This record gives sequence, structure tokens and C-alpha cells, in this order.
Amino acid sequence: MDIAFVVQRYGAEVAGGAEALCRDTARALVRAGEDVTVYTTTARDYLSWEPFYPPGDWIDDGVVVRRFAVDPPDPSRAADLVRELGLAPGDPAREAEWAKAQGPVSRDMLRALRGVRHHVVVCWTYLYATSQMVMPLVRDRAVLVPLAHEEPMLRFDLTRGVVRMARALAFMTPEERRLVEDTAGVEGTPGVVVGAGLDPAPDGDAGRARRARALPERFALYLGRVDPAKGVDALIRAHADYRAAGGPLGLVLAGREAPGMRIPDWVTTTGFISDDERADLLEAAEVVVLPSPYESLSLVALEAWRAGRPTLGNARAQVVAGQTARSGGGVLYTGPRTYGRQLARLADDPRARRDMGESGRRFAAGWTWDACVGRWRELLTPLCA
Repeated sequence: MDIAFVVQRYGAEVAGGAEALCRDTARALVRAGEDVTVYTTTARDYLSWEPFYPPGDWIDDGVVVRRFAVDPPDPSRAADLVRELGLAPGDPAREAEWAKAQGPVSRDMLRALRGVRHHVVVCWTYLYATSQMVMPLVRDRAVLVPLAHEEPMLRFDLTRGVVRMARALAFMTPEERRLVEDTAGVEGTPGVVVGAGLDPAPDGDAGRARRARALPERFALYLGRVDPAKGVDALIRAHADYRAAGGPLGLVLAGREAPGMRIPDWVTTTGFISDDERADLLEAAEVVVLPSPYESLSLVALEAWRAGRPTLGNARAQVVAGQTARSGGGVLYTGPRTYGRQLARLADDPRARRDMGESGRRFAAGWTWDACVGRWRELLTPLCA
């Protein structure tokens, strides 16, 4: 199959779960013998869309990557419009204004896609202009990966229209599928829960992590973008309460910090980390915390379980709650008080940590790229006939 992926950012330096999953999926499909061309922007940052990569065509592990420049966005206007539309939805003109203000809008990308013919065009996430503007151009062969969770933008008329254009839908979890079908009324559109795969992890070395950084003796670990949008500010407040009550676990935040984040001195931060450093930190941690209330798939949960580490997840994230229930790999919290109670329980009971970690490890073992590629072929092959 000749497959095109359209995604707002792409590259090893991009710190984003959706973008990392897109890249890993593209490379897995190429390894399995499919042809994949990625249409993306020159940006690394998802707010400014400032150029980081040069425009042009590149090869990434067998994947053809075509990068295009974008128009300047207006993030403050986009934020204002989201707030306004969340209170008074249903204005098509203002929704279109929001989409263009948020971006990324790439006229060069649109021209390029008009001039080529792929068997299928897979747009990653409903949320960005790359999908919103490309889907109408390729609707006869369009597949959408919504990566949806409960948020105001999911209920925009613009979003419903984008979802309804798709000839097929690729979901990460059963919870996401139910949410999208209920919200957009697309129960009749073909869809497959494709999920993701996990690459074999490097061997983690807790001692190496401690030699590299001044880590707390015992700690809970957060992996991902250090951003209020990911629940990190609420996590810090909840952990401060736990700490004030005498909790023994420190908190380590591993990931690139969003501008303006205020992080107390008692929190350990690492900045952007490599895969080897990630494995080392997982080996040194006792618990992995999942504070985001908005997830379509928690890859961090899968990574934690693969490493045999229990998770403490935000119960507001239905996907995380579902993954946790199916795996037996962790527990959930509903707010600061239950965060403290659940973390204290895990900190005080090494046997419970071990049992949850092993249950999670067994669950994660089924998330292979071979199985994921098979599900993608199940979705895409009928569209190429």
C-alpha cells in the first residue's frame, strides 16, 4: 500500500505523544513492507509553529518525510476563541477562525497533496489545521486518527464535520471509540481500535540514573511534557500535600518544560531525556504518575508496565481508567486527597507494587508492533481495493 500520513509535527526531537506515536507507526509500517510518506511542517513547537527543521524531503528510517513551512499562528486569539466557543458553541465562522488562529496552516502542504495520489491519506488528530484543511481535499480516501478525549473542541461543529468526512477511523482504545461515535454520530463508519506497539526497551540502570542526577532516595516519576495542560500543576499541588503529610516519595518530572511553568525547589526536573535515560529513570522509580485528565491512549502507562512499575492515574481520564482496569497495573485517584492516600498505599506496600507491576508487564507484553501493523492493515486494505 502507498500510505500518506498527515501530522502537525514529526521528528525525533518532537516531545509529543501523538506525534511520537505517528512516527513509530510510520516506521513500523515501513518495516512491514508498506510505503509511507509523511506530510508535516517544519515546526517543533506546537504553539508558535516556528521553523526548527528545514523544508524539503528527507528519509527517516525508511519513511519519506516532506516538511512544509506554515503561516504565523495567533495562539492568544485561538485561546480566547476556545473559551468563547466553549461557553457558546455553534458559530461556524468563529470555529473556522479558531482553526486558522491555532494552526498550523501550510498552503504549500495543501498544494503538494493536491498534486499526488496515495492509496489512503491518514490524518493524525482532529485538533489541528493540518487535518481540518486536508480532510476535505482527500475525503474519497481519508482516514482519521482522532486521538480524541473529552474537551470542548471535540464538540465543535467543525470537529464533527471533520470526523464525518472520514471513510474509516483509527482509534487507540475502546473508550475513545465510544466517545467519538457518541459525539459525532459515526457508528456506521468503519473503524478499528489499532492501538500502538512498544519497541523493546533499553535495559534500565537505576544506579546510572542516580550517578547522572541528584535524585530523591525514593520517588514517583512523571514522564512527558511538563505542562499545565497535562495536569502537571495539579500534580505538584497534590504531591505537596502528600509531602506535607509526611509522605516518603519525592517527585521527579522528566520532560521538556512548557514556558512559564513554576516548579518548586523540592521537585526534581530533568528536561528532555533520551530513551536510555527514560529506561534508567523507570528502573529507579517506585511509582509512575499519570496526572493528565485528557488522554486518548497513555503510552507512558504502557512503558511503565513494560518496566514492571505500577501506575497512579487520574480517574478523570476514562482511557487511563480503562487501561488500568484491563491491566491490573495500577490504581487511580480522583483528587488531591485520594492521590495522597493511594500514593501512601503504594509507598508502604512493596508487595502490592510488585504484583501490580508484574500484572502490568504481562498486559504490556501483548502490545507488539507486529500486532499493531496487522490491525492497521485490517483498517486500510479495504480502502485500497
